[in-house]
Amino acid sequence: MALAECDDVRRRREQALTACCLAVAAETDTGLEPARRATMLMDCLGVLRAAHPAGRAAQLGMREFRRGLRGGLAPLLPPGEADDRFGGLRLLDGDGLVRDALEDLCREHLVPQAALDRHWPWARVRAEQEERRLFEVMRRLEPEEYRKARALLAECPAGPLRVLRKRWDRLWMRFDFFEAVSDWPWCQLEGWWYPCPKCRWPMRVVAVGREVEVRCEAHRPRGVHYRMSQEQRGRGMAPILIGTGKASDPVVGLPASSDHLALNRPVWRYGVLPTLLEIELRDQLKGRAHVRVEMWPGELQPDEYDLKITVAVPGRSVRRWRVDAKDWASAAALAQALLERESKPYTLYIVVPDHQAHEVAYLKQRLAGRRTKVLTLTRIVDQVKQAAGGRDE
Repeated sequence: MALAECDDVRRRREQALTACCLAVAAETDTGLEPARRATMLMDCLGVLRAAHPAGRAAQLGMREFRRGLRGGLAPLLPPGEADDRFGGLRLLDGDGLVRDALEDLCREHLVPQAALDRHWPWARVRAEQEERRLFEVMRRLEPEEYRKARALLAECPAGPLRVLRKRWDRLWMRFDFFEAVSDWPWCQLEGWWYPCPKCRWPMRVVAVGREVEVRCEAHRPRGVHYRMSQEQRGRGMAPILIGTGKASDPVVGLPASSDHLALNRPVWRYGVLPTLLEIELRDQLKGRAHVRVEMWPGELQPDEYDLKITVAVPGRSVRRWRVDAKDWASAAALAQALLERESKPYTLYIVVPDHQAHEVAYLKQRLAGRRTKVLTLTRIVDQVKQAAGGRDE
């Protein structure tokens, strides 16, 4: 069996195992509303079916699923290597109670306890797994490798395989978060895909009435959106896009083929976008007198903070900002994630994009009592400039 095929088999088995763990947590929670339990079980069954070959998936109904959760998992899991030992696992004991092994399994497969206690939907669990897997990979890197990987997240999140392998170089084999763009129909326009001019990740293609709109999900609020031109083009050429937003710089279509790859969505959302925010903050303060910006301090674990800004004006007290940039779609989910983190012995500045300024008050309210301050990018830049002297150089 080829290495890529082995990886796919392992991934399918692990996804199915995670779905079974989530289903057992919902099935055995006596306080869970029946409608919510049914929704959770259907969600998990969908994941399980997707992990199986088509013929076998059709035989998996809800009755077989619930019955299988009470025995060894072998009948529920897709075919795989015998030595992974998943098939012999039992998640419930003889009395129908959850075995302690369930929590251990979830910890080993990067599923947070909150996902079991609060019955997260599969999509959120999957995103959390990928974010945690990214963190596990990053924390094992040497400081210089870590800084290089963070920069590459912003500079090279998608493109032709040959280009990606050259740019990522020695990190390529350690950073297995790329997927083929050919498997993502949502970003394809007549066999082509278009990288966002801001984040370089594939933009989404959406039919709006009689027109086709191409837009970046993250940067649309900043004016990154286009429409497909009806202009005639040569054979084999990509459709022409006409910018309809203030930040719609010219973009060129690339073939949506199997040798064009992009970082998976969770890594883009929780790795690429915050990195871009950090770089933008650094660039806005670059060259300012009395201001020092340290990116991704090497002496710290990656989960500490991402930037350290120091203002040292002669004759004044030194001021410092320890910054963790966040670019989440949901302020509520971000607040919950921050509340679940261990408190730090210093004030942590959470920086969000300017277009989320209306969410700052909510985040401040949710995080009240913690050593955390929430600011937009522009607001923290203004604070630092004022502390450094208040005038642009």
